[in-house]
Amino acid sequence: EELCADYRVNAVFAFHEICSEELAIERRVRDVLRRRGAGTLQLFWGFELYHHDDLNFDPARDRRPFGSYTAFRKRVEEMSRVRPSDAEMPKFGPGGEQSVAWSRADPKLPSMVELMGAVYDPAIDPGEDKDPRAEMKWVGGETAALARVREYLWDEDSLGLDYVGATMTMDPAKSCMRDKAMSKLSPWLAHGCLSPRLLYEEVKSYERGRRKNKGTYWITHELLWRDFVRFGSIFAGTSIFKIGGLSNVRPSWRWSSDKQLFGAWKDGYTGFPFVDCFMRELKTTGYCNHMGRECAGWFLIGDLGIDWRMGGEWFESVLLDYEPTANWYNWAYRCLPAAARGGGGGFLVDSPGHRLHGVEILKWGTQHDPDAQYIKRWIPELTPL
Repeated sequence: EELCADYRVNAVFAFHEICSEELAIERRVRDVLRRRGAGTLQLFWGFELYHHDDLNFDPARDRRPFGSYTAFRKRVEEMSRVRPSDAEMPKFGPGGEQSVAWSRADPKLPSMVELMGAVYDPAIDPGEDKDPRAEMKWVGGETAALARVREYLWDEDSLGLDYVGATMTMDPAKSCMRDKAMSKLSPWLAHGCLSPRLLYEEVKSYERGRRKNKGTYWITHELLWRDFVRFGSIFAGTSIFKIGGLSNVRPSWRWSSDKQLFGAWKDGYTGFPFVDCFMRELKTTGYCNHMGRECAGWFLIGDLGIDWRMGGEWFESVLLDYEPTANWYNWAYRCLPAAARGGGGGFLVDSPGHRLHGVEILKWGTQHDPDAQYIKRWIPELTPL
């Protein structure tokens, strides 16, 4: 409203959004532009690796590509192409490169104290310093994103030598908990600071100039996974926010909303170190790897029996790389099935809490962190053990 009052707005540019709250914002923006007699809201498919219009199916109507990730991947890789990133570069008219100082804009960003008010706790605020246990500290913007791509791929050669990937959990010879095992590019991708198509081109250039191996394949696979949850959310609609999820799961037990249990989970004090280390890292840094998110989600659902949407909301509030479909579709598609583990009827034999159902927190703990180095990094009270 204020921008339209102060300027002659010819157009507003943005990416297409998928989920209900973001679509509601789009409608409100269109309404303001219409009432003010301004230009139009022009939307583009730039968040995804594959362009929406290049798919050979309509993600809003065709269920078949979303039966599994493999079905989606084969359909897209065989029938579509990745558009060149240079087609995304904006073309400004004369003088378009000049910025405008808006008189109503705040002269500086608000401090954490101003943002959080009474809930601000200085004891857990690391300020501008990187937590010494964290591998890196993110800085926003495209400049920092491109610097990280250059550093990880070309300067350190980590893509070919160190990269394991967020979803590579089954290979016993690889651990995604080592430093440099992740590109850590997800916050920049989530906030539009880095184009997935540009990253894809950099990976292909790396394959031509350095090496082509499992790591270079896997990072493109994970870009495609982003598309799977993104386009899958178009078909799923608001079901990804409902307690039954994509398949209307109805466990034989009643979902819990126990605040004490949930608090122990989110703060990393469940007593299960392989869960707690990830949750403490997440609360401290705003990041933990995909395996940690899945294990924590399975544990919350299958072992604590807590309403999974509470976990989804917690992740939404703390993740640096939060994006609605990446968070909520993953919870519904990957984590919610933990409610159906065991039993001939498809559901848990006993109520949550009776015995451990999330066996991954034992199996993957011994595989990925056999000496408990990562666990002890984030749970220092276990260091003497």
